[in-house]
Amino acid sequence: MTSRRVLVGTLTLGLVVGLVVGSAGSSLFESPAGARNGVEIPSESLVTATGTGCSATVDTGGWVGQQPIHDVMAVSFNDTIAHEATVIDVNATLESGADGDYFLRIETSPDPATSAKKGSPPDDCQPQTTIDAAVTVPRDYDTITVVIDGETVTTVENDGSSFARYRPVNGTA
Repeated sequence: MTSRRVLVGTLTLGLVVGLVVGSAGSSLFESPAGARNGVEIPSESLVTATGTGCSATVDTGGWVGQQPIHDVMAVSFNDTIAHEATVIDVNATLESGADGDYFLRIETSPDPATSAKKGSPPDDCQPQTTIDAAVTVPRDYDTITVVIDGETVTTVENDGSSFARYRPVNGTA
């Protein structure tokens, strides 16, 4: 039940961010130098949220999806990672590569101060953090590669579809 609420909440977050950024792009910007077809491309838009918890079983995995909105593509990502520290810091950046390729880079690191306050996890607990991210990129992007701590987790390819598509992180759509 909780995972269903997390999934619905994350999908809603991604859709809201995409709608806000997508619809605001054309009305807030007057064709600056980085505009395509008169619409500012909000490729730097990135929203992340994390939630750290504890479980007796390692419940990793997630999903990725994309939703076309006006002249941009809203891409949502969710993944759960297991780690040793009680609390970790999560930092994310969206980088534009060559020829329409983008990289969502997520770096994690132990948070020693907060972990010390919380203490060591119980023996039957595996610390886990769920990472949710929503980004917008130009609708004609080629790929978005999600990299966590230097390892490629998944790559989303633009097939030109005008429909929303979601899939497991390690699956295909």
